Amino acid sequence: MEIETYNKTGGYNPYELGWDETISFPSTRKLSEYGNRLYNRYPARSIFLVPRATINSKVKDKKELNVLDPFMGSGTTAVEASLTNSVIYGAEMDPFARLIAEVSLFRFSEKEEKELNSIMKRLKSNWADYPINEFYYPNLNNIEYWFDSNIFDDLLRLKSIIYETVLNEKFLKFLKITFADCIKPSSKMERQSTKPYISSKFPKKIKPVFESFEYSFYAHLNALKQYNSFSKKSSNEIKWLGFDATNFNSVKEIIDIAITSPPYLNAFDYTQIIKIESAWVGTLENEDILKLRSVQVGNEKRRDNDIDSFIVTLFKPFYEALINQGEKENKNYTNIAKTCLSYFNDIRSNLMCVKDVLKKGGEYHMIIGDNTIKKVEIPTHKLIADIAKKNGFEWFGYYKYAIKDHRTSIPRMDNGGKINYEFVIMLRK
Repeated sequence: MEIETYNKTGGYNPYELGWDETISFPSTRKLSEYGNRLYNRYPARSIFLVPRATINSKVKDKKELNVLDPFMGSGTTAVEASLTNSVIYGAEMDPFARLIAEVSLFRFSEKEEKELNSIMKRLKSNWADYPINEFYYPNLNNIEYWFDSNIFDDLLRLKSIIYETVLNEKFLKFLKITFADCIKPSSKMERQSTKPYISSKFPKKIKPVFESFEYSFYAHLNALKQYNSFSKKSSNEIKWLGFDATNFNSVKEIIDIAITSPPYLNAFDYTQIIKIESAWVGTLENEDILKLRSVQVGNEKRRDNDIDSFIVTLFKPFYEALINQGEKENKNYTNIAKTCLSYFNDIRSNLMCVKDVLKKGGEYHMIIGDNTIKKVEIPTHKLIADIAKKNGFEWFGYYKYAIKDHRTSIPRMDNGGKINYEFVIMLRK
């Protein structure tokens, strides 16, 4: 099924798709809607058409839905849920991502927009002479490495005037995201690299701090204005259920539908990718890094956790295949195998938490790609579906779509890593 155009309902109905049907979305690089524009550097952002189509197909039967995203990230599902006036619930480990998600739902009135523009003019006039407050120095080891010294001082000066003179909390949150978005262009970090990386062969042309900040300000403001034009009645708050997607149960049987895209198996270390921006905004400090990794699904820090016996049995053929592959290469892949095993154990815990909060008949739609780890092909979506069925879910449908823009690809030489399709697993309680 080719989706050449999309509209406010997503352009397709997932409940009308055949089992294992392949659909084709437009290139995400051509999608200019707000859903892909607010802090679009956030890693592994899912395509908004899946939650849009799913929520709009479900909301026809109800005046209001309770929608959950247990891996909230930067809020793609939350934005789409808000446009149908749904009640939004979420869990997310990373405070920087939570900030992006909250700001993504902001609506600014004409009066507020005028006030923001006045603040921007004042900042532009006064920032260059504003005294630096060392209190706002990012608490991250070696952060100076990523910046020229004059740029670092300019960032600190701009942060000082924003944090000390903008007293409205809503405006301040918006400006924090705007400020975070100007960090990478003003740094030595490569634009296209997902990780903080400085090229020695091809030094980057660094943008002046305020030029980058001003560009980001208007881009983000225009994105929110576009969002506001779709619906002015929608909810603009997220009811947070916790930080850990594998351990929350604060509400019982209240959710109509959960939609999420969990981290890929053996994928990015999200904490590492955005640590520079997070440190500048103040949502991450040195001591937070290990804490965040300890609750990041599939992270190697979790590989020694207790594993459910069903998960051990289910993953055994792939565990042994990884060990054998290591022996062929005269390497020890035991820790990699353990990390993969812990990933599926984490997904099981997440499934149980979501099941607890779903109403009877409630649904869980999970977007996930299959993986090749050290040349071993792992049918991730099928294994997750098996885990779900074992724990009381009905697997009633799934479809897949090709990834046209590999923003989430994980190049690993000849060991695989490039994920060509994402599957949408449709589960029912």
